[in-house]
Amino acid sequence: MQTIYDIVDTGARMLCSLRSKELVPIPENVREPTEKEMLCGIPEWFLIQEVPRYPGKQIDKYYFSIDGHKFHSVREVKEWRENLQFEFSDTTIDTTIDEAPCF
Repeated sequence: MQTIYDIVDTGARMLCSLRSKELVPIPENVREPTEKEMLCGIPEWFLIQEVPRYPGKQIDKYYFSIDGHKFHSVREVKEWRENLQFEFSDTTIDTTIDEAPCF
């Protein structure tokens, strides 16, 4: 039979492993989004990495938030922004506006 310590320990390990997979170091070869990309839903404070596929002319784009979240599509970025909320005491601030969050 598992003790409460074992259950908490297992939960903490699972949470830490999930957390380490979401955040990645931002690569050096990134650029700022273009106006067209911002109109599609990419915030101006995001960084974009373009990686050419080999062999071929296809270029994969990866989108990075300022805190290291990596996204594979504009759709993922939009979903993340819709679900992201910062909570301060009794108020909740919706971050779907195009301003960089202040930490």
